[in-house]
Amino acid sequence: MTEVCKIQPGGRPVPEPTDSPSPGPVIVRYLTGTEDDRLFAGRMMVEAFERKLVHATSRGSLPDMRDSYANSLRERPPEFYERHLLAEYNGEKAGSCVLRYHGDSELFQDREEDMAPVGCTDFCGLELLNKSRKEGIPTGTCSINHLAVDSCFRRKGIGKILLNTAEKDALRHGCSVMDLWVASNNKARLFFEGQGYMVLETDTGCCCGLWCMTGVWRLNRMEKKLS
Repeated sequence: MTEVCKIQPGGRPVPEPTDSPSPGPVIVRYLTGTEDDRLFAGRMMVEAFERKLVHATSRGSLPDMRDSYANSLRERPPEFYERHLLAEYNGEKAGSCVLRYHGDSELFQDREEDMAPVGCTDFCGLELLNKSRKEGIPTGTCSINHLAVDSCFRRKGIGKILLNTAEKDALRHGCSVMDLWVASNNKARLFFEGQGYMVLETDTGCCCGLWCMTGVWRLNRMEKKLS
């Protein structure tokens, strides 16, 4: 059995068993504001969006992107951390999944102090990348911002366990639909198709607009109805 661990203010995990099959000793819990958790989450974000971040800035800026994201996770309300699922395998952090619900963009706003210390060129690239973000999550929909598994822990079913846990979280929030955006040539699209997600929309931007902003020519919106 997989366990979803909700972290109490004192740091004590409270297991909530699910019926997800586990190929090993996998624990899925909510993120905490500790430096160790935040830095791991930052590294997973960079792995999930590496291609876009390198296009917007440079490979040399990736450590700054990681640290900036980690800083954005500091001193947030409990509901914020419950949007971030963290998987552990044999006690080691192995993957993460970030969810977004209707109204989250207003509830958890970006903070100026969390911005990465980058130069003018990288700043402009990040601004273009931010403009490509899809806003306005409908009521009743849970959107997957990103899902990433550490390269050392792949092929252990951790991505599937994270996704299964995310879907159960969505049901607890009263959602009937899961959705996400993924590059059409990203092999992750095949993973989501295998879990019952279907491509319902394709976005190419205006002329080369999407490529200029993200380094991606075509994005697919995938959706799954929850039962």
